[in-house]
Amino acid sequence: MTQAFSLALARQMALAQDFTQLHFEQLLQHISNDEKLKQFAPDGVCQIDPRNGNLVVYNSARAKRPQTTAVAPTNIDSKPCPICDGHSADILDIAEQSEGFTFISKNLYPIFHPIEYVPQELPDYFQHQDPYHQGRASYGFHLLQWTSSLHDRDWHNLPLADALICLQRLAAVESSLLHQPTDFMAQSGKQMGERQVSGYVSIIKNYGSSAGASLSHGHQQIAYSNILPQHFFNNLCFRKRQERSFSRYMIAENPAELLVKDYGAVQLMVPYFMKRPVDMLLIFKDSDKRYLHQLDTAELTQLAQGIQQAIRAIMALMSQMGLAPAYNMIINNGPGCGLYVEFLPKTQMMGGYEQIGLFVCQANPYEIANMVRQQLALELLDTTA
Repeated sequence: MTQAFSLALARQMALAQDFTQLHFEQLLQHISNDEKLKQFAPDGVCQIDPRNGNLVVYNSARAKRPQTTAVAPTNIDSKPCPICDGHSADILDIAEQSEGFTFISKNLYPIFHPIEYVPQELPDYFQHQDPYHQGRASYGFHLLQWTSSLHDRDWHNLPLADALICLQRLAAVESSLLHQPTDFMAQSGKQMGERQVSGYVSIIKNYGSSAGASLSHGHQQIAYSNILPQHFFNNLCFRKRQERSFSRYMIAENPAELLVKDYGAVQLMVPYFMKRPVDMLLIFKDSDKRYLHQLDTAELTQLAQGIQQAIRAIMALMSQMGLAPAYNMIINNGPGCGLYVEFLPKTQMMGGYEQIGLFVCQANPYEIANMVRQQLALELLDTTA
């Protein structure tokens, strides 16, 4: 019998069933005063590697996580699932799907947490002066979106309509946080003349233990912070340097032979600079679209379809390679960015050369693009058979 989280129990645990109806001051109070979160609150300090701009936030308490301290099992699905057993943190959003539901909760082991005194500082870390290397304050929220209440459901095997619901809820949370009406977070949307936004919302997914997933129940992580991740800062710098977004550059410059599929508003492609076999980008053609909440239903549907097909191809091709499926998914949004999704499967280990920025890739991007196209064609045959 499939493990699943009960909707009735989820509603009992919910502070709200619609994130957009939860006033920001109320959310801030709930997170700030949560005794469970306080036990594992981060150190609230961020440092920068002066060589490459990599940011490091510190949370000594995350080492106390059960999934960190326990002896690693050979199969993480062999352990009881705390989510299915109803041990989720407070729930902030619930949306029913065709079977089960998707929900958003607090993260019990946050990388960002509110701090008592919010500093008066520039939102751009790279203008922050730190002559004594004491670091910069880091603060915000850390939330989790559980793709489905059914344990064995995730992006690769959800009905498309249910995947669309996941994206719609992510878009709603993204918009609510970025446009919240208080002075809790510094304004961060001035760089490119965008609508004023507060802080940064970064959305990532880890699937598989080698990609950093500590729980097998499918989920996405949502960080709302005063810290602009280096990867997103690079997108902003690229736009200023090239006078066009990275997404627009890739649509124009990536060789046509590396296009996997054109969905209309978005394109799935293998980048010409592929670092690891089956790395892919899902890019919006309209680079003025920089956030999920700017997309209409048709665009979100195409995005959901592209995400699902990319992930299914990754899982199938990794299995053919004799590798356990594992990947990271990054939703690139924010200032200077044209919206795009990055898929980084764990098809090769990181070695010493990669640590100094010299990636040795064991496959050719043109061969990989052809393999992914063939895999999508097989999937189409299976669905029409």
